[in-house]
Amino acid sequence: MNSDTFIPDPSAHPPLESEIIRLRKIVEDLTLKNSEMETLVEIITEHSTTLENNLKEQNQIMADYIEQVNTITAAAITVQNNTFNPNSLTSISARTDELGNLAQVFSETVQSVKHHEQQLIEANKHLSDLLTAYSRFVPHEYLTFLKQESIINIQLGDHVSKEMAVMFSDIRSFTTLSEHMSPQENFNFINAYLRRISPEIRNHNGFIVKYLGDGMMAVFPESVDDALRAGIAKAKRVQEYNQHRLSAGYEPLEVGIGIHVGHMMVGMVGEANRMQGDAFSDNVNLTARLEGLTKYYGASLLISEEVLLQLSQPEQYTVRLLDRVIVKGRREPITIYEVLEADVEASRLLKKKTLSVYQQARKFYQQSDWGQAKKCFEQVLKTNPIDRTVQFYLERIQQLSQRNFSEDWHGIWSFTQK
Repeated sequence: MNSDTFIPDPSAHPPLESEIIRLRKIVEDLTLKNSEMETLVEIITEHSTTLENNLKEQNQIMADYIEQVNTITAAAITVQNNTFNPNSLTSISARTDELGNLAQVFSETVQSVKHHEQQLIEANKHLSDLLTAYSRFVPHEYLTFLKQESIINIQLGDHVSKEMAVMFSDIRSFTTLSEHMSPQENFNFINAYLRRISPEIRNHNGFIVKYLGDGMMAVFPESVDDALRAGIAKAKRVQEYNQHRLSAGYEPLEVGIGIHVGHMMVGMVGEANRMQGDAFSDNVNLTARLEGLTKYYGASLLISEEVLLQLSQPEQYTVRLLDRVIVKGRREPITIYEVLEADVEASRLLKKKTLSVYQQARKFYQQSDWGQAKKCFEQVLKTNPIDRTVQFYLERIQQLSQRNFSEDWHGIWSFTQK
């Protein structure tokens, strides 16, 4: 036998059976590990699904939460727009967490605020109604004149002292008219009359200081032009009202208006529980006397010479010198004029037509030439038989012609009655 021939050594390699066993063991181990891995994969897959579902659920919860937060935010905007609906947060308020508490508190707070807001609105409306009612007693123009913002600020003694025009007006023979009316009819009549003429005061930058039964006192702080325009406008309203009265079968009204200008005090008088506006000065008293003279001269509107001199454009008006008089309660004479624009058209035209003869008659009267004065006045009366001023002069001349006058006669007539 050849010495190079290979002869296996049984001790160098394990027996085949052992190797098979070892390999089988490896396979079994791998199989076990694979099974464990599959189990682990199944567990991981199951947990992943659960986690995914949990995440989806949490995402949905979060989305719902965010949506409800947005709903509350939107509700806050509707509060600003005054369109908040309390029912819009009902479902959110049912939550048992902080968001639910927030929604509930928000709704309750908004409703409480809205309730108080409504109460405040109603209270303000009531206050506004009260101020409107009070303004009928103390008008806004009066407050402005006294430099007060509200009637609440008005105090006794508040006043303004300055030169201004003042107007008095009155219905002639009102007592005779009222005797044929019941108390309610009297009130209805007076209110209907005042309702028509009072706006003309405000329309011409004046304000009514107070009503005097069937009359009124008003002041015009800015100018005599305002007062005269208001007086003429008032006379026109009376003429319109008379047309209405005539068509209803009633007698027309005769209203006298007197205007003067001078320094006066206008303010609040009274006591703690009762106050009213008033005006004080000798000029105020004089104006009241001027208005009283209208019934003697049959004039609708009388003005003092002071008013005439302060008019910015006196040429716009036709005035007739009526007289120089001393009214009751005064010592100094005052010159008075009639403004023809306040007369009814027929009377105004006749007075214009006879103006030159009337002026000549007045000249003779001033010179105490009673015969010539009477002759001229009678000439006026032939053209205008209803000229009460001329009638008044003729009655006066009859009295004067029977008296002896000294050379200091200045044509001034003294009134002993209002």
